[in-house]
Amino acid sequence: MAFEFNPKTFRSLLDSALDDHLEALTTVPAAEPFDKLLAAMRQAIDVMQRADADTAATGEARVLQSDEISEIGDYTLNLLGEITTRLEKVTSRDNRDLIRLAVPVALWIGRHGGRIRNLELAVNSLASFANEISDTVQLAELTRVIHEIIDYTADEIIQDLEQTNPMRPWRILNLNYGIVATRSHDTALMEQAYDELVKNLPYDARQFFREGMQQMDIVGYPPEVRAVVEKYDSMWGSDSTLH
Repeated sequence: MAFEFNPKTFRSLLDSALDDHLEALTTVPAAEPFDKLLAAMRQAIDVMQRADADTAATGEARVLQSDEISEIGDYTLNLLGEITTRLEKVTSRDNRDLIRLAVPVALWIGRHGGRIRNLELAVNSLASFANEISDTVQLAELTRVIHEIIDYTADEIIQDLEQTNPMRPWRILNLNYGIVATRSHDTALMEQAYDELVKNLPYDARQFFREGMQQMDIVGYPPEVRAVVEKYDSMWGSDSTLH
């Protein structure tokens, strides 16, 4: 399963995701603005492709400055979000293929030295993948991608100042990281995810490990997976920890 940004593949997936919706869009007054929105999206893809080409030509790990990469990626994610929102207003069809394009954009940002400032669409995209994957090898790959997204997230989001909102993307991202890692049955990935969870969401970790222990019996996880969850539950699951 390929998550990275490839301009040709990205354009093909974008066109495929939009094909079923274009007829509906032409019947509403917003059709012309939507055309402009799509044109802007295609221009953004061109900019990302040129940055890739410049990097390859110079052999440099980074051609543009970090802030420039962040701005390009942020702009592209905003356009993708606007396109998705616009489609939701005129059609009831599934937009998951469109939403999933946020992952390659987010990875492009981080791998070029930028920071992800628009996290919500990427989080929804990752959750969509997680809901459909059951193969442990693919889940392990998805776990590594989630880890990358966490590493690339902007500092202002990582500070997690809005802790009163349980649906904030940063919280959902880290909880899903732990869940997907557990489902991968890869104990090394599990420990990495759990350590990150304790660091990033200390007030959610206790409940996470307690619920994880309940799932061990319900789902019937392998003994080595259960052993990791038990270890972290014993370290962080009690009332005397994480204060």
